[in-house]
Amino acid sequence: MNANETAIRTCAELTAGDEIEARHNGKLFHRGRVTRIIPLMGLFWIVDARNGARKLIDVEALEIVRCEPDAGPGTDAAAALLQPA
Repeated sequence: MNANETAIRTCAELTAGDEIEARHNGKLFHRGRVTRIIPLMGLFWIVDARNGARKLIDVEALEIVRCEPDAGPGTDAAAALLQPA
């Protein structure tokens, strides 16, 4: 976990729109934006950034961290990559 990430222990710490990563044994399994939270069950839905699929995530089963959104189109980082050499 780096300085821009916050460990999440319960769904109560999440809000819709948060960008998260879900890991198991240090391996990234899912990354995406939170769309719906079910706190009483410890579950929440994300839209996976890699393929756009909805994923149901269990806070107890995976290490969850809130992170910075990926640089998307229109951002300075993306624009720098598109500049001709």
